[in-house]
Amino acid sequence: MKLINKIKPEILVEFHNEVKVKYSSSYKFIITSLEEVEYYNDLTVDAIKTITAFLPKEYQPKNELDYFYGDNILSKEYKL
Repeated sequence: MKLINKIKPEILVEFHNEVKVKYSSSYKFIITSLEEVEYYNDLTVDAIKTITAFLPKEYQPKNELDYFYGDNILSKEYKL
């Protein structure tokens, strides 16, 4: 299963509604990055930084573990 299917649906909706309209190339990069890998730790640092930059405030990483494991963006059943 690709990572994009493991992301909280509300985050994908936010990306689609906000980021796609204002920052289409960043949106394409984010979606492509999520579609190409199966696990959060397979993302590049650049992809993680870009995804984080466009996350809604309530989903921003709260600590280093969120950056490392992606618990802030993964659906509950896919968190480590």
